Amino acid sequence: MSENMRPGLELDPYIRLVSCNSEWVIDETHRVYLRVPRDVRPFNPKNLPRHLWTEYSHFSIDEERSELVLYLNAECSRIIKAHLHMQGCGSCEDDHKGSYTIEMSQLDDRLSP
Repeated sequence: MSENMRPGLELDPYIRLVSCNSEWVIDETHRVYLRVPRDVRPFNPKNLPRHLWTEYSHFSIDEERSELVLYLNAECSRIIKAHLHMQGCGSCEDDHKGSYTIEMSQLDDRLSP
């Protein structure tokens, strides 16, 4: 019998990605995600209440830039980008640790002359 078909063994339904400072858990079925600091001991997302999860519209993974991009609304005006961690990635210095949310309306105000 295949490892994946063993009775009582459930496959992890989540997409798990590691950025330089966080673990991202994405539940595509419910369109929600969790961002958990990397140094948190192992956890099971199924045991966490739904109010800890945040809704999103869609996401992409930019393999060329090694970035996770979460689109928080359908208009794509609110996004979160996180640099995916790789061994020796060089992005783990203090000034590159954060992921960030951009409100496009605020960005447009800053770009206006």
